[in-house]
Amino acid sequence: MQSATLHIKVKPELASGLKELSQKRKVSVGELVRQAVLARYQLDFSLSLNNQQRRALEAYQGGYISLSRLASDMGMTLWDMRHWLNEHNIAQNNVFYQDDSNNA
Repeated sequence: MQSATLHIKVKPELASGLKELSQKRKVSVGELVRQAVLARYQLDFSLSLNNQQRRALEAYQGGYISLSRLASDMGMTLWDMRHWLNEHNIAQNNVFYQDDSNNA
């Protein structure tokens, strides 16, 4: 997938809030902005979701529910949910620590 670079200006308090949230979620500010744009403007597939699925997807994108909870609410297996998110270019909120991979 080819990408383009956009430059945006925001108020200092929004920039500060995004920086804090990015540190909390352990992602870049740019990734937060990409997720927000995708969440807001991916109307084509979201119209096919029922209200419960739409709310679950929004909760997942906001970091309020886990991937397994999203899969359950969407009526999918975890593997199918990961595949569906990839197909729709939706970032997965995966956080791994070095100890996780060492203990796998």
